[in-house]
Amino acid sequence: MGSYYYLMAQVPAVLPGAPVILNSGNFRELAGRFLSAADGRVLASLSLEPPRDARAVSSRFLREWHARERSLRLALSRARAARLKRDATLTMTEDEDVRKSRDALAVAKAAVAYDNPLAAERYLDSVRLSWVDELSAGHYFDSDAVFAYAVRLLLRERADRFTAEAGREAYSAIYNQILGEEA
Repeated sequence: MGSYYYLMAQVPAVLPGAPVILNSGNFRELAGRFLSAADGRVLASLSLEPPRDARAVSSRFLREWHARERSLRLALSRARAARLKRDATLTMTEDEDVRKSRDALAVAKAAVAYDNPLAAERYLDSVRLSWVDELSAGHYFDSDAVFAYAVRLLLRERADRFTAEAGREAYSAIYNQILGEEA
């Protein structure tokens, strides 16, 4: 575990509003020098999208992160479908995951209530970051700290992709697609 200390002691903090100095790709490359082979494989496959089914992961942080994120995504699909007066098709297991989640349904309902999609995404990111902080509390120099740092980086990189220009491009593409289908 001494090598994990050296890794985590040298990475820069991920602060809101401050530029990200180390991106997730560079972090994975740097971390590869310090991690065990098993943790390196986990880090290499880490993404913000958890597996749809609950898979066994050796990291307590990732098990909890995946469970919360999976429940949030399922709750969002249910809340968005309800807003559009449609039926969200969830399996019994998925429905149970949403119901037993501490706050996924409340967070999803609050996010869907936003009129501005960017504000909703920022709200969701703030909730996700608070979950990372909560789940990684007390872990500073172990594999859970490494995985939590990587998730913070991925969340920040995702948030940084939401720009006015990217929003206009996406809107134009959708608008042109609709016009093309109607013509």
